Amino acid sequence: MTNEYFDGSYKFTFKDFFFKILNGSAQGILIGVLPSAVLKYVLLPFIKSGQSWAIDLNSILVLFSSFIPILIGVAIALQFKMKPLDVGVMAIATGAASGSIKWATVPAGFVNPITGVKTTAASTVYFAQGAGDVINAMLVAAIGVLVIWLVAKYLNGFGAVAIILSPLLIGGGVAMLGHFLAPYVGAITTAIGNGVEMFTQLQPLPMAILIAMAFAFLIITPVSTVGIALAISLAGMGAGAAGVGVVATTVVLLINSLKVNKPGTTVAIFLGAMKGMMPAVFKKPIMILSFLATAAVSALPVALFNVQGTPTSAGFGWIGMVSPIQSMLAEGADKAFVSHVVSILPGIVTWFIVPIVAGFIMDYLFTKVFHMYKPEDFKQDM
Repeated sequence: MTNEYFDGSYKFTFKDFFFKILNGSAQGILIGVLPSAVLKYVLLPFIKSGQSWAIDLNSILVLFSSFIPILIGVAIALQFKMKPLDVGVMAIATGAASGSIKWATVPAGFVNPITGVKTTAASTVYFAQGAGDVINAMLVAAIGVLVIWLVAKYLNGFGAVAIILSPLLIGGGVAMLGHFLAPYVGAITTAIGNGVEMFTQLQPLPMAILIAMAFAFLIITPVSTVGIALAISLAGMGAGAAGVGVVATTVVLLINSLKVNKPGTTVAIFLGAMKGMMPAVFKKPIMILSFLATAAVSALPVALFNVQGTPTSAGFGWIGMVSPIQSMLAEGADKAFVSHVVSILPGIVTWFIVPIVAGFIMDYLFTKVFHMYKPEDFKQDM
């Protein structure tokens, strides 16, 4: 990039474009996901005791995830050093097109659950649910970048009427295109989910290994591991294996991040920022083999100890300690204290000892023996 601001004189290269989209997407995802993941279990005791402040704060943090497409649009716009108007246009285009905020037409007489007001005529209601389709958000943002550049280059950015035409034509137009593409892009996530679901039909050991490897890969892609788990209702041992797969990738990332990144980046990875490493992984995709190998070994105790999970815990791993806590609670439920402690030991072996040992061994093999990557390849500033 040779110019200071993003305008018609910007000189594109595919590599520059691709990694700016990837970096911005990773930043947007982290901003939306981490607050809720970090405080999930911290707030839980206060929520159970009926503390209104904790309930309200948790609701706000969960709502952050619905803002992820908007955050992706903003972060990508800032990657390209866009002007404030264009940043806003990117935000509304990605936010409206990516499915985190949905709408439906309701008939007359519908009672608003928040206000208690009854509608007098058919109207449209909006509701937020989840993060929508992150892949579609990235695609819409990429299209938005290209459209804004083309308008700047050939139409002088709409000149004096940009404040009106940019949100209307670029924001609305790109959002409509993204809304049209959403079902087709969503088919990608559906196909991935169907593929993972096929693994659940196998015997316990190969099932655990394949699911762990699948989620070890998915956690460093734009695809939501939690979304996949919920979509196919992944539960039982399959959910346990999925969580372990996420842990396996986390371990390898942490081992190398400790050597080359700032402490804040390493802490962020531990807290759940694996997707923030997407740019580094895509620059050196061979490192994925280390994630997969670690996941395959880490899945062995899942089958051995029959480690369980739920669709809501499957895609988390160490994030908020959701997966380990869920599996250990399931193993120790309704048992005497001594039996409960004994049941926790396999959980410690499964979620911490085996993945950490396997991660160090695999990382050593791939860096020192096979020379496929080096710690410097994990350099990433979050």
